Amino acid sequence: MRKLTLIALAIGATAILAACGSSNSSALTGKDWQLTAITEKTPAFLGVIPAADQSRYQITFNTDDTFKGTADCNQFAGTYKTSGSDKITITPGISTMAMCPDGSFDALFVHGLTRATKYAIANETLTITLTDEGTMTFVVGVAAGSTPVATAAATAAPTAKPTPTPSPTPAPTLRPTAVPTPTPAATAGPSNAPTPAPTPQPTPAPTPQPTPAPTPAPGAGLTGKVWQLTAVTLKVPAFQGIVPADQQANYTIEFKTDGTFSAKADCNTVNGGYTATSSGGLTITPGPTTVVACAEGSYSDLYILALNTSASYAIATNQLTITLTDQGTLAYR
Repeated sequence: MRKLTLIALAIGATAILAACGSSNSSALTGKDWQLTAITEKTPAFLGVIPAADQSRYQITFNTDDTFKGTADCNQFAGTYKTSGSDKITITPGISTMAMCPDGSFDALFVHGLTRATKYAIANETLTITLTDEGTMTFVVGVAAGSTPVATAAATAAPTAKPTPTPSPTPAPTLRPTAVPTPTPAATAGPSNAPTPAPTPQPTPAPTPQPTPAPTPAPGAGLTGKVWQLTAVTLKVPAFQGIVPADQQANYTIEFKTDGTFSAKADCNTVNGGYTATSSGGLTITPGPTTVVACAEGSYSDLYILALNTSASYAIATNQLTITLTDQGTLAYR
């Protein structure tokens, strides 16, 4: 009897331990989680997603340990694993590669998910903690797979097609009446008088024109050099940082005379085009970009985000400053 009691106690203890160590991932699934804010400690920045844009950054966890998500203009999917009561690992897989509009948080969102370590759910709010103790905060949006309810207007009887307005009959085109060619009057006879030669007129000398001052080619000071990033200041998301001297060679940009550029953003590369004006305007249009998740503490995502929002440039004492649309800056040497 004592032996059976001990066995029962052991089984009960095992069940309790299993329950304590089991995952609470069921609270994650079946919801469309929409990003409201992202905070990172290294490098330190805070980004708040406007309410109108939150549906553009969402993730849905499925019960089979897969997930799907939207990162602005891109779609992505992958797998996740939970353990214990709050541990989580998220591994993005396939993704579209569209270039999203200026100021997009798409790369910050996806790369932030790769650094997820813990999660907590309270009051329909999901908080994912990152490896550097930063956080990603989500709220519940429209349930995954739901279909909007049709409105009364949408289910109403089809609108009758408007009666086409008859086109006016074009007026007949009047043909011009041919005017008879007058018969030339008879000439009394050929004249033997010689035709006088025309008097030559002197050719006026050309008026000398002043030589215009040479106009500097737009963007001439930008080309012929590989610029290394020394500092970044952003307003959205709020960030200010100095690039250490031994890392500046990992963040570069080179403007070429054919209107293209190439840039290095840590473990990623960016290529595209640019337009510079003689008054200092500068528009950078990134094209093909790799999307590797660089090591923790990388400025890669922030740098690529900033390049998308360039507005003007200035060069002084071999220092290049690119001003962004939000009045942030990129400083180079």
